[in-house]
Amino acid sequence: MTVRSHTLAATATLVIAAALSLSAPRAAAQSDARAFRTSNHITLDGRFSEPDWARADSITDFRQRDPEEGAPASERTVVRLLATPDGLAVGWWCADREPKQIVRSQLRRDASLNADDHVAVVVDGLHDKRSGFYFRANANGAMSDAEHLTFESSNEDWDGVWNVRSEVTATGYQVEMLIPWATLRYAQRDSVFGMNFRRFMPRKNEEVLFRGWKRSEGFRFLEREALIGGFTRLPARPKVELRPYALAESRLTERRYFTQAGDSVLSPGGSNGHVGFDLKAPITSTLTADVTVNPDFAQAEVDRQIVNLTRFPLFFPEQRPFFTEGAGIFDFGRVRQTQMFYSRRIGLGGNGTPVTIPFGVRVQGRTLGNQVGLLAMRTGDAEQASNAVLRVKHDILGRGFLGAMATLSDRPARRQSMAGGLDFNLPYVVQGGQNLVVLGNASWSQDSVGAPVGGHYRVMVDYPNDNADIVVRFDRVDAGYNPALGFVQQRGVHRLGGGTSFTPRPRKRDVIRRFEFDLLSYDVVWDLNWRLNNASLEVKPLGVQFQTGDQIELNVQRQFDAPTDDFTLFPGATVRARGYWWNRVEAQYSGAERRTVRFNVTGSTGQFYDGRSSEVSAGVRLRRTPHVLATVDVVRSVVSLAQTSFTANTVRLRSDYAFSPRLNSTLFAQWDNQSNRASANARVRWTVKPGSDLFVVWNSNWPTGLNRPIPWSRPSRGGLVAKYVYFFRS
Repeated sequence: MTVRSHTLAATATLVIAAALSLSAPRAAAQSDARAFRTSNHITLDGRFSEPDWARADSITDFRQRDPEEGAPASERTVVRLLATPDGLAVGWWCADREPKQIVRSQLRRDASLNADDHVAVVVDGLHDKRSGFYFRANANGAMSDAEHLTFESSNEDWDGVWNVRSEVTATGYQVEMLIPWATLRYAQRDSVFGMNFRRFMPRKNEEVLFRGWKRSEGFRFLEREALIGGFTRLPARPKVELRPYALAESRLTERRYFTQAGDSVLSPGGSNGHVGFDLKAPITSTLTADVTVNPDFAQAEVDRQIVNLTRFPLFFPEQRPFFTEGAGIFDFGRVRQTQMFYSRRIGLGGNGTPVTIPFGVRVQGRTLGNQVGLLAMRTGDAEQASNAVLRVKHDILGRGFLGAMATLSDRPARRQSMAGGLDFNLPYVVQGGQNLVVLGNASWSQDSVGAPVGGHYRVMVDYPNDNADIVVRFDRVDAGYNPALGFVQQRGVHRLGGGTSFTPRPRKRDVIRRFEFDLLSYDVVWDLNWRLNNASLEVKPLGVQFQTGDQIELNVQRQFDAPTDDFTLFPGATVRARGYWWNRVEAQYSGAERRTVRFNVTGSTGQFYDGRSSEVSAGVRLRRTPHVLATVDVVRSVVSLAQTSFTANTVRLRSDYAFSPRLNSTLFAQWDNQSNRASANARVRWTVKPGSDLFVVWNSNWPTGLNRPIPWSRPSRGGLVAKYVYFFRS
């Protein structure tokens, strides 16, 4: 390890030690409300016919976060809680003086509810202000959930087992949620939960909260969560949760098409079946072990096709359910840029094709003031790899942590590849209730015992608040930093990034909610000898958020790139190795979520390497309440370089039809002329009961760019899958 490495590690240790000295136990606080404990079961129907609902405390003091911070909610909201034998029941009475104006466009599970009237509750069963689950529902009874990560983010891919019913009345709408105790995490010796409640009214663009209604706080700001009592004598967690599945698959012949004429068979078609299971068992009341045997991810969302007009690799998000659950514990480094762990390195080939996973184990939860995570998986086929990740975060300050992580991958191509490091996150609330976050990490990787060691060192200071968002970060990535289970966009660099933006609100806010001005956003990269490698500078002289929810902005950009080797930008277009500066201007319009027909348009034009380019990205979304949601996105780049010209196109079409909150279908079709591929993915999901689902999935790919018509009747790849997952607890 270099002197520089030792110095950075020592500096990080001093910062962490200072934070530890400030740690203090949380003082006990009086409950803000109580759940009514009952031995009676409830009928989930959204009508609240049981007498126990009238015995529960009423939570009514909702205040606006927007548009008028701290003002009483314009419509009355009442929340009541029951602790039933089956789980936590949350009742919502949402008054509305214009019930015909209630927006309820969504029925699909896990759809974005931002366009609809909806309610949400966060349940922090450990009331540690660091963990929790979000449960949301609209007036149709459409469900959405998430796992808490930080006060700025959540894991939207988390899927809990729970249920909801709703009813629209002459005075508003009602929502009745039932969250089984086994879905939550709590200490049995405690009787208090941390909770908060939120309601959104899109036609007024109004957000109201029970706690945390200041603009510098918000729904994810668990530091201001309410304490809800009455959770005595809660049941122990189930001994086991089991999700066995059975799958039947029929595959078409896989073909390779030649541009001029003909094709060849890569693999024959056929039919087969699979079985497997996921098992969840508690180690303690706050620590859980998961085992997966022969997992299958046929129901996962497919990746978007993107035309990449840069020399850097694209980052694709994880979509597979076993990996997305609890994924936040394994975040280390700068997400999408320099991550020590990127779960798509396990069980997916370089082109995204699945690799067999015979089994895997995951442990996660909390113990003794620590958040812990362990992931171990074996992969088969040609990869034949053993992979492991270990993560620990120790609580410091109110919401901060001191962490450590290690990864190991052993495969024929890279034996005993290891990585490890330390990180810290120190969130403060400073004068005036403003947020200040200091974080950083130091990590190292080594391909095998005795091989050279490469490091990544990072520090960031962030001031994320309502009227100003100021951030500065610095990274050093050694040329040898290459964790086998990680994602590193660029090695052998120093990187300075950040931005300074101000968002003042006008005194008269009848039309405009707030302005946005970016003095400078920057991402500047040098090699290790401090020679400029690439840079992106952007100024936003004007941005406007309207009270309707519409937004416009204008951006002025200056960019630099100095590739050290020639690279192919697009088929037939090569960028020569040298330095390039160019300037561009960009304009954006984003329509309000609540609109029946919503438009998003971004246009940019200006210099590009040694030529010019113009790009238009346009999207339109159509809602036909409450069953249909259709979107079309088109991206077109017209590029003229010194030696050649080309036009890059991407088209994506998505159509969702929801028969009910528990039966929905999706068709996702896309095409681009960089890969010359058209693809379609169709899925039907029927939730037979909470946790048990039937999936029917069809996938097909076709070659384009041939010297003949597209062979629609003979896809290059295709298949039909039917999969049933059964859920039970004991």
